[in-house]
Amino acid sequence: MNAAQHAEQILAAWKRADPVSFDRELSDALQSCQRAQTANYLENEQREVLASVVERLRLVRPPLSGASAARAEPCTAQSLHAGFTLLEHLRQRAAA
Repeated sequence: MNAAQHAEQILAAWKRADPVSFDRELSDALQSCQRAQTANYLENEQREVLASVVERLRLVRPPLSGASAARAEPCTAQSLHAGFTLLEHLRQRAAA
């Protein structure tokens, strides 16, 4: 799955208001970014952006519970908006 597809899956999980699926999509995207290296320079750059956004969203997302709630930063609308704007941009780049 490329960066744009991961971005689309994350956005879909968020829009469904499914916190378990959202957390799973964030984890899947981050793992994919860490292990995948393509010959395509643009895709590598998009994966770096995706990994950065995912790491930030994992810190600022509304906490689920337990350990993830303990390490979460306060959820700010501005941080979430910035992350989702970047995900939307990644998703749209694939459609173009």
